[in-house]
Amino acid sequence: MVTFFNKIYGCQANFADSQGLAKFLVELGCKQVMAEKDADLIIINTCAIREKAEQKLYSYIGRLAELKKDKPHLKIGVIGCVASYKKKEFYEYFECISFVHGAREEISALQGYLAELILNIQTAKSLFLQNPDSKIKYLKQDRRLKKFFDKQATGSDQISISRLNLTEQIKESNTREEEQIKEDDTTESEQISDVRAMINIMTGCNKYCSYCIVPFTRGREISYPMSDILNAVKKDIDRGAKDITLIGQNVNSYIDPQTGARFPELLQKVASLEGDFWVRFISPHPQDMTKDLFQVMANNRPKLTAFLHFPLQSGSDTILKAMNRNYTSAEFLEKIGWIKELMPDAGITTDIIVGFPGETEKDYLATREVMEKVQFDQIYSFIYSKRKFTKAYNMPDDCPQEEKARRLSELQMRQREISLDQNRKNIGKTLKVLVEKELEPGKLLARTEGNARVLITSNNANLVGSFVGVKIESTTVVNMSGTVIVL
Repeated sequence: MVTFFNKIYGCQANFADSQGLAKFLVELGCKQVMAEKDADLIIINTCAIREKAEQKLYSYIGRLAELKKDKPHLKIGVIGCVASYKKKEFYEYFECISFVHGAREEISALQGYLAELILNIQTAKSLFLQNPDSKIKYLKQDRRLKKFFDKQATGSDQISISRLNLTEQIKESNTREEEQIKEDDTTESEQISDVRAMINIMTGCNKYCSYCIVPFTRGREISYPMSDILNAVKKDIDRGAKDITLIGQNVNSYIDPQTGARFPELLQKVASLEGDFWVRFISPHPQDMTKDLFQVMANNRPKLTAFLHFPLQSGSDTILKAMNRNYTSAEFLEKIGWIKELMPDAGITTDIIVGFPGETEKDYLATREVMEKVQFDQIYSFIYSKRKFTKAYNMPDDCPQEEKARRLSELQMRQREISLDQNRKNIGKTLKVLVEKELEPGKLLARTEGNARVLITSNNANLVGSFVGVKIESTTVVNMSGTVIVL
């Protein structure tokens, strides 16, 4: 049996892509493992938003190269945003890399490639296990997916039949292997099953914020058919998912390519599906946020959760204009007002960039002012990271790094105080939560409708995947704590 490991960097869209590939590989008869050393196939999903993530990636691949020396049948692939524009470099500098597939390329091509790759791994692994010291001539497969498919494409019907035959060969081989080694009763589908599911409803972005590389790595906006999205949600619900996240670089610009229906209609359709589950989404763009969307959310609680990740980026109109965000701080605050009017208890989080080129102390303090007015439950804040291909890459920047670090530290310190105050408001209250997993014996992790973390003291691991009531007794900046009660 071929085992695989997913290494994921970056945004929730990458998590959704990797989750989809995991399901595909399990359907082929593979098994997901939780450590690189146990894997025959490692797929690295990459992020290009910040330079630091890229540097971590290269260091990680270097460590995998050492692992491959002791496990020559191991195959390593790179997918995602960095793969979109550094494919040549990956092939040139890392001999251990078997394939590279960018975020803008068709996922079906990658799946077809993987189906044949699994067979190659399976054969090589069998030979290696029989004689680890011998030099084995492994089956070859072209590293470049396009070249591989150009050679395979003698006709679309033949390719389709080939894929079916590959799947059957893998499953037949797995059956023989299972008869020999008598594996445990845990099924692969159970191993990838999760209380939370992530579903991409679109890819790409048309906004071209001056700091953002996404339009260059994922391309222009492409919305997926609503019928496909609804089917995907149904499948995840049937699989046991209770918290569904709809994902896109700019979800509220979604348009069904078949009917022209927009994002509020998609949310309404999802909320109409049968089952006991929550739905949330990331990330909207303030420019496209409309009051009718908040009305749909308010009218369909609790399925549509009172939670919103609403990226501010900066509270300065001067910086927002330089970022090409196409809204003002006043417009942002107006829309926050709509949320609080329709859902007063909504959890609201945001993104903030500190030290964007040209940011003055006055600009920074404007961001702090918006923070005080909104009282976000949580923020994701970073110092601006210079990225090639973006408009901001060549913008003059005379603010010292030490000053940027000071601003970030002060901003984060203040937000910790705000987050603690927000959590303290729940002490003594009974909140409905979804139990996600057992952290350790006697300790469970759950989340509220507003996406806040709750620690539960309980030895009942059977609560995982269930909605329960929890009376909040204490809190820190990050976690509330409480005991289960009957709702």
